[in-house]
Amino acid sequence: MSTRASGNTALIVAFVLFLALNGLVGMTLRGARIDLTEQGLYTLTDGTRSILANLDEPISLRYYFSRGLAAEVPQILTYANRVGELLDEYVAAADGGLRLVTIDPAPFSEEEDEAVSAGVQGLPVPPAGDLFYFGLVATNSTDATEVIRFFDPSNEQFLEYDLTRFIDKLAHTERPKIGVLSALPMGGTPAPQFPGAPPQQPGWYVLDMLAELFEVELLDPFAEDIPGDVELLFVVHPKAFSDGMLFAIDQFVLAGGRALVMVDPHSEEDAPPQDPNNPLAGMGTPRGSDLGPLLAAWGVQFDGDKLLADRASALTVTSPGAAGAQERVPYLVWVQLDAENTDQDDPVLAGLGGLIFAAAGVLKPTPDATTSLTPMVWSSEDSSTIATSSIQFFPQPKDLIRDFFPGKGKYTVAARITGPALTAFPDGVPGEADDAADDDEPEAAGAEPVQLTASDSIHVIVVADADMAADRWWVRFQNFFGTRMPMQTASNGNFVLNVLESLSGSTDLISVRSRGRSERPFDTIDELRRQAELDYQVREQELQQELRETERRLNELQTEREDGSSQILTAEQRSEIARFQDQRVTTRKALRAVKHDLSKDIESLQDRLKFANVLGVPLLVLMAALSAWLIRRKQRT
Repeated sequence: MSTRASGNTALIVAFVLFLALNGLVGMTLRGARIDLTEQGLYTLTDGTRSILANLDEPISLRYYFSRGLAAEVPQILTYANRVGELLDEYVAAADGGLRLVTIDPAPFSEEEDEAVSAGVQGLPVPPAGDLFYFGLVATNSTDATEVIRFFDPSNEQFLEYDLTRFIDKLAHTERPKIGVLSALPMGGTPAPQFPGAPPQQPGWYVLDMLAELFEVELLDPFAEDIPGDVELLFVVHPKAFSDGMLFAIDQFVLAGGRALVMVDPHSEEDAPPQDPNNPLAGMGTPRGSDLGPLLAAWGVQFDGDKLLADRASALTVTSPGAAGAQERVPYLVWVQLDAENTDQDDPVLAGLGGLIFAAAGVLKPTPDATTSLTPMVWSSEDSSTIATSSIQFFPQPKDLIRDFFPGKGKYTVAARITGPALTAFPDGVPGEADDAADDDEPEAAGAEPVQLTASDSIHVIVVADADMAADRWWVRFQNFFGTRMPMQTASNGNFVLNVLESLSGSTDLISVRSRGRSERPFDTIDELRRQAELDYQVREQELQQELRETERRLNELQTEREDGSSQILTAEQRSEIARFQDQRVTTRKALRAVKHDLSKDIESLQDRLKFANVLGVPLLVLMAALSAWLIRRKQRT
């Protein structure tokens, strides 16, 4: 047989094997999925699967993706494929609970009109300026609608969280009720009733933000219980709460209720009453809060006598300087903590700007804690703790700087507390008379429920600063044609909103955290390139140094010439120049060798990667298919 005929036969055999392989895989591995990504990007978390498996009613998804224009935006195309594949995984996991329709809204089509009316955002694509659509619209059986206007590739690590939250909101459309408990006037102060009284203060703006998503109810901190329809607690500066209320909070959390708790070693917003006859009396009044024994029961250690001092993150204030001049000085207990000081893998914090804390405390787990304390916000390395008393009377920023000594690490300011916990009141409400033994009557139908003594899993977020939610630390207001317009100067309000929205979701949703990105850098190749470039720069610097040395030597030779002529070179000068030229050629060869070795190493690695992707993975699939076929054949026989 001729060589040409053998080649044709080999091609035919290869083609037949290719068809047979596809047919075999299609029959034996239909519906099978293997996620080979390092971080399991295409494997849904248990929380997502639980939410999808428990959908009470079908939800319709309309995925608007301008596939016809995708070639014009290649930077988005890879991410769009990722979104489409993940949506298919959601539909498969929902087992009929999700209905997905993919729509390509061509320019000036009815589909484009539908996308626009639903709220999907179009991105102009040059040169014609046609709009590229890449969004999602979901509708439940009651016609409630949620929209993702445009899938932002920069938020890819939170894609699963956003999609799961998106679906969970449609599955639970009722607005949860939040109970707000505070010793501070969060709801505002009433209008003055007598001359000289302080002006009326509006309520905190964070409550207005919460009212857009929740039903907000201000609770009496001196009451003895929490209304039964409250699903979430927002506790701010729990100073001098009654024992009955502390017990009610304890039971609420043990029963599975979620809470955002803001304690404070020294609240800047806590204005003690003033005595005109003794102006210093108010300054000596304690301004801290610690929630009694509850934090310790939750496994949290909080010392009200210590403040966080952070030199690297301190805000500056005006302080008297030399000769009566004013100067800007860091005030160590007022800090702004940015993204590097927050858990960016937590969807609550991702993408937020700076958070401002005023005279905050620090949190850490107790030695015998049964819960897990996960830091969410922490200080810089250049931080420590100072006594709360150091700012109680006329604090001087310069004195704090003078007496500051950095600690041995970072300090936690906000943390997520999860896991099993015991009650803080094993004997019931302190001081409550126990007259049950004197009651011979049978228990009435409406009797108090039995006290909870433990929980397998609590979920509380604790912040060691109550002031950060107050307006003056993160928002300014301007009068715009008679309308009070807020302008946020920090992300404190969004942090509170994100935390409460996260806590109001299901436990499954809270368990969904950030994932990796589908576009992965070639770390090994990049490291080879960086090392080679470093070598190249070192050799280049050596060459330049040698050039400068040669020029210096030539100048010396020129001044040493006996005949004084600058036009005739001596034998020594010619020898020096020749030596430099030879050395320059040698060095350039070495530089080319560095570049050649770089290219050779990278090409070798790329060849191995190509082999693994082009042949390695298909071979693994073929082996899996053959194994499945052999197992089925053996079972039939």
